[in-house]
Amino acid sequence: MRVRTTVLFLPALLLSAVTACSTFSSESGVGGPSAPSPSAASASAAPLPSDRLRARLLTAADLGPGYTVRFTDTPASSGGEVLGCEPLERLAAGTGDPYARFPARARAGITGPGPTKVTEELFSAAPAELSAGIRRIMSAMTACPTYRLAIAATVVEVSTRITPAPPLGEEQWAQIVTVRANGRSQVTQQVVVRDGSLLMVLSGSPAEVKLHVERALDKAAAR
Repeated sequence: MRVRTTVLFLPALLLSAVTACSTFSSESGVGGPSAPSPSAASASAAPLPSDRLRARLLTAADLGPGYTVRFTDTPASSGGEVLGCEPLERLAAGTGDPYARFPARARAGITGPGPTKVTEELFSAAPAELSAGIRRIMSAMTACPTYRLAIAATVVEVSTRITPAPPLGEEQWAQIVTVRANGRSQVTQQVVVRDGSLLMVLSGSPAEVKLHVERALDKAAAR
């Protein structure tokens, strides 16, 4: 079955991978949910507005020499078609953006030495709303081990693999996504952590995600 949707719910996960196999303003699974584990300093239960989320994104100063961070309030999504995954079709019903239910959001794209490309996204809502929403999203995203995604003139093969999530926050998920197109493949990791009223989604190369995930959550949770 084919459905018209957006690519948002596969954040930079697929967009960057398709670009590697195929607009920010500059500043110069379910591998869970792992059983909820209280963090040392859980984020406040009060939802945060978008401007406060933006201030908690990683910056070039946080990352060190060679990194550039570009910020935007909207995802770099384009129209696409999911083929062969009914749970993703259901997830895309309506607005096509399952994250739209969360009232506040902020996003940054990180580039660095070599081919480094990571996307950090922050969302905020009441903890119960955030937990229910992200559980639904991650359940759909990890429901199909393989499917196809059509973006413009490119049709890519997508495979997903649930991986252990780092023991951060109160709920956490992790997955590896492999995109194959035009004889090339790109491996991307996504780590999702909910801490109180804060949700962090970090997507990029597995090594870079592992390198930045703790630092990103510490800043996002204002520890």
